[in-house]
Amino acid sequence: MTQIYFVEDNTVLLDNGLLWLKNEGYDAHGASSAKELSSLMENQIPDLVILDWNLPGEDGLSIAGKLRNDPETQDIFIIFVTARNSMDDRLSALVEADAYITKPFDYRELLATIRALLRRSNNSEQDLNIWKYMPARRIIRSPDEVELEITEKESMLIQIFIQHAGAVISPKMVSKAFNEDLSIFEKNRIEVLVSRLRNKLKTGNNNPIRSFRNKGYQLMIKIESIEE
Repeated sequence: MTQIYFVEDNTVLLDNGLLWLKNEGYDAHGASSAKELSSLMENQIPDLVILDWNLPGEDGLSIAGKLRNDPETQDIFIIFVTARNSMDDRLSALVEADAYITKPFDYRELLATIRALLRRSNNSEQDLNIWKYMPARRIIRSPDEVELEITEKESMLIQIFIQHAGAVISPKMVSKAFNEDLSIFEKNRIEVLVSRLRNKLKTGNNNPIRSFRNKGYQLMIKIESIEE
């Protein structure tokens, strides 16, 4: 289910917005400040964030910039919903955001914008080509037919992702597959391993391995194991 966080300090707008989103089948949660949004992020990284600009404390533009500059959240869709309607404000926001809606607004416009962004994401994922993984040679072949050597640990990590396709892989699952005690096989070593593999699988602006804070990692591309 698509998860959406709505950040708005006007309680009436927030409550109405969450009602519309939930009625459309989205897993929607509300926050009235950057601090509350951060608490939500600790539990789950959403697919999309709806942001007001004028918030108590840290403003929406600053929040959007931080989301874009964090590898864990850089691929989240961001929609600004704000009373600020100058062209300068709109252009500043769209450096970080995917859409900009001015208040007062019709919730049907917001829902249509959400559907358009999610449809764009689905089409992009369907267009992704398949990577080939050759365990015997410890090679991965990109959609462009470029072969890359991988280490033994990277090869094992790919096997874990393939075995648990679509699932979020926890550090504990990785250490168990490596026959390591997690207290000894430090989590930051797993993070380094994932980061190294992510860089090898990265093409263009896609994020091939998504990180979920305090939960683990999810493979976002398709890899097929072949014998060659």
